[in-house]
Amino acid sequence: MAGSTTVTRQVFDYGLGDKKKLVEKITVDFVGDALNGSVPNTTITLKGFLQKVVTNPGSTAPTDNWDVALGDPSDTSVDALAGVLQNRDTTTTEIVYPAVATVNQKFFLLGDYSLQISGNSVNSATGRIEFFVSEET
Repeated sequence: MAGSTTVTRQVFDYGLGDKKKLVEKITVDFVGDALNGSVPNTTITLKGFLQKVVTNPGSTAPTDNWDVALGDPSDTSVDALAGVLQNRDTTTTEIVYPAVATVNQKFFLLGDYSLQISGNSVNSATGRIEFFVSEET
């Protein structure tokens, strides 16, 4: 069976009264190819400030130090997150709060990104990636 991804989206509000803000949770569940473990690239639309990313290896865990990248809309060979999702663990859920290091500013994302999962050779490996994007930093 070929590798696959499933993308789901949920929108939540937080805050009170006229100060309510929105945050979107984009969940990507993946299954590696049954013959070689590869996962197809998937286009996901992201709009706003990236607050955190959660990676969770599934019950059939990917190869240790599997990688996640977001190919930039203008050039998919460039990781829009500058490598912050490299070397994911094979047994532990990990949380990353990505920020531009020099100014501690959250990444602003706007467009269709190529989600790229690589470095896995476990056949039929599973996992989940959750992106939390808000309208404000």
